Amino acid sequence: MRKCLFIVVDGLDGSGKSKIVKMLYGYLSKSSGYKILATREPTSGAYGRKIRQILRKEKNPKSNGKKMAELFVKDRKWHLKNEIVPFLESGNAIVLCDRYYYSTIAFQAAQGINVDELIEKNKGFMKPGIAFILDVEPEIALERIAYRQKEKFEKLDFMRKIRANFLEMPKLLDDNIRIINASKPLKYVFESIKEEVDALVKAS
Repeated sequence: MRKCLFIVVDGLDGSGKSKIVKMLYGYLSKSSGYKILATREPTSGAYGRKIRQILRKEKNPKSNGKKMAELFVKDRKWHLKNEIVPFLESGNAIVLCDRYYYSTIAFQAAQGINVDELIEKNKGFMKPGIAFILDVEPEIALERIAYRQKEKFEKLDFMRKIRANFLEMPKLLDDNIRIINASKPLKYVFESIKEEVDALVKAS
């Protein structure tokens, strides 16, 4: 594969990940000399649309764990085949992805699915060059998203389990993972991430 970088930003809803991806996109588009793709999971594909429908309609955060895990895996296969890999293979490219298999492991483990089973289902997928997991207290995360209608996973006790699962990722996976304190103002979170990304871009 020609010169390319795959960067993931993950974490709880309300951690600021989508805003960080947007800020990275703006920054790298101007400064890196790379083509930039900002994308997200669930995708806008058929499986991603099914996932979003479930998230909107269901209220019980623990329901349909196996079904959700299967849909996320199928959506990720589609995402890599149709968007991420073709863009990276075009060369001189950076993909910024809002959520990846870290979310599937963290969320569906909180739903009661065995962690080892979830890791096994996702182990064949492309590893990112770096993954930033934005860590924030669930109470703060919920305050940040109080303006919108809540989805099925956005309940305090459940989010505490998800957060604990995210914090285990560096122990569970042999990936280049950085846990970032995301309780700070967004500009400081971005600055700490930008330093890491700049180093990666220079090294590539």
